[in-house]
Amino acid sequence: MTSPVFVCGLGRSGTSWISKALGESPELDYIGEAWLIEKLDELAEWFTHLHEDWAVFTPWKRRGVDREAFVAWLAHSYRELLETAADGRRVVEKTPNWNARHLRFLREMFPDAHFVLIYRDGRNCIASLEANKARKGEPFEFAASCRRWAGAMDIFSEVMESSSHENCTLVRYEDLLEDFDAVFDRLCAFTGIASFRPPPRPPNSAFDTAAGADAFNGRWQAWPARKRRTFKRIAGRQLVEWGYASSNKDW
Repeated sequence: MTSPVFVCGLGRSGTSWISKALGESPELDYIGEAWLIEKLDELAEWFTHLHEDWAVFTPWKRRGVDREAFVAWLAHSYRELLETAADGRRVVEKTPNWNARHLRFLREMFPDAHFVLIYRDGRNCIASLEANKARKGEPFEFAASCRRWAGAMDIFSEVMESSSHENCTLVRYEDLLEDFDAVFDRLCAFTGIASFRPPPRPPNSAFDTAAGADAFNGRWQAWPARKRRTFKRIAGRQLVEWGYASSNKDW
């Protein structure tokens, strides 16, 4: 399988929008959400523990099987699974939240892959998630969602500031809303596929966008002071660093 494409981002930030659009290419196959990477990362960490701390009891260290060899074995097996899911075609996969949180490990497993890092104003991302959970009657933890967004943005910053980020590209959700075609052309070039126009598909959102982009991206403004304070405390730094506010005082 030629270099897989992993779409990495939090839920309600456009991962479905981009993945399905890329999957319309005859050169790619969008397989959906694998929901395996977190468990594979945990397994690699457990092996590292066995290799380093239980070396007396296990054969791995004395047989020269280190973490690099174990991760290579995991990557080979996972690649075969992805290839099966894609019927042998080049795969596009996205697992919201997990791909973003385990981006470092994904890159360790697949240094030849292409990583699309999509992000959105954390306030709108969380507001959309909360509305979606409410519609489904599911519980929602506001502070935990703030921490999740802030953590993902820190991981994206770390990766993009590293010396080996050529196989990663950032996509700003708001840019997709403003000029989808231009952003998508850039994604086609990044993934090495022929440029094309996917069928029109509206953003996956808990909100009606009929009122326009300004209303669509301003739903968080209905937050009470308590929620604003919580977000600022947990994720205000990242909001400023990623250009969604000039300071924590201007919103």
